[in-house]
Amino acid sequence: MGVLVMLSLDRIKKYVDTICQQIRWRKAHSRVSEEMINHIVDARDSYMAEGLDENAATEKAINETGDATNIGTQLDRIHRPKPQWGMFAATGVCLIIGLLIRMFVFTDEDRVGLMFVRLFYTGIGIAGMIIAYFTDFTVIGKYPKTIYFSVIAVSAAMILFSPSETGGTFYAQYIILLFPLAFTAIIYAARNKGYFGIVLCGLALVLLSFAALYLPSISGFLHFGIIGATILGIAIYKKWFGTKRVHSFLLMIAFAAALTIVFLVNIPPYGWNRLAVAFNPYSDPNGAGYMGVMVRKLLSSAVFWGRGNISGEYFVGVTEPYSIFYTDLIMTALISLLGWVTFAVIISALLFLILKGFMLCFKQKSSLGLFVSISIMMTFCMQVIVYVGYNLGFPFFAPISLPLISHGNTAMVINLVLIGFMLSVFRTGDVVTDGEIPPVKNHNRFLSWWNE
Repeated sequence: MGVLVMLSLDRIKKYVDTICQQIRWRKAHSRVSEEMINHIVDARDSYMAEGLDENAATEKAINETGDATNIGTQLDRIHRPKPQWGMFAATGVCLIIGLLIRMFVFTDEDRVGLMFVRLFYTGIGIAGMIIAYFTDFTVIGKYPKTIYFSVIAVSAAMILFSPSETGGTFYAQYIILLFPLAFTAIIYAARNKGYFGIVLCGLALVLLSFAALYLPSISGFLHFGIIGATILGIAIYKKWFGTKRVHSFLLMIAFAAALTIVFLVNIPPYGWNRLAVAFNPYSDPNGAGYMGVMVRKLLSSAVFWGRGNISGEYFVGVTEPYSIFYTDLIMTALISLLGWVTFAVIISALLFLILKGFMLCFKQKSSLGLFVSISIMMTFCMQVIVYVGYNLGFPFFAPISLPLISHGNTAMVINLVLIGFMLSVFRTGDVVTDGEIPPVKNHNRFLSWWNE
């Protein structure tokens, strides 16, 4: 009987191999093969239950499935990569907007030189996005610890060797954009490892948060802390650790409380002042609220189309390419110089990317694809929320960048690579499986996970 079963299964596999030979996208072969074999085996077992012998039941199941070549041809039309041209187009629109701003809005004697530098880094970013797009995103699941500690190592190197500017390391602040993806890798590695896995994720969250804090970057600390806690909460809700939700959320809250205490202890005096006047900057117009007052005055005099009535005390700053309006307040400057219509155009392009991206995130069939894409989308979304809020007169903390648009070539390159990696998920996520997840283990040794 065992020999007959083996012969039957070999016959089914040979039939399914013929189907897969017609499908040009090799990445789809594994999922198609698994689904087809399961379907035929179920049909065979049903016919055997009706009284047919092994071989007859197998042949009947295969014959009723249909001609292998025709089925394979039909599946070839279905199983193809999904490029998501709309996302590519929206990304391109944002890049073009950033280039046009540098070319026509701000006046500078070295405009050609600045444009050349921007175009050079845009080319590097696009090349990185293309490489990431064709990279198999499941590498996150295959080498999670390598990816996590590589980001930690790069952050440490940046802290030591990156040039300083206004008390912080200039390039290191942008490495924070990679933290959520690195943390996602650890969550995936700790899946179904019980409460031990949640503790490991909590420690990984704390370590990355401390790295952000010592850059130093209060905004980066909050940026990653919010995203990391959200991703961990989603993993707990989906029972990725195989634990009870109530106990797991309490454990997560304990880590969040610890990080909150660290934040409150380490926030500098000027940070408290900024938070105190964020909603009402007029309470300290010449001190911590100066930035908010300036932005609100400029916006109050802006018009829908064209240049607003810019106060003389702010005019030079708004038009000067090396001022804060060229970096953290570029949207405020655009509204003042060109009108609210520019705000509508930029927000429309960014909202399309955000909404379309999240819609595609929640369509992912694999948990790895879901978490990788969500971590990237949240990184993108948080940058936009903080930057827009800052430019509308709510300066809670300094923004990292307005993705693809604001000044900052390093941030642009990193964002483009992240977008490419996310589009890689959307392109191939439909045929990716998470594989068999091991049962929950009773980890008695703290180091056991690291040595597996």
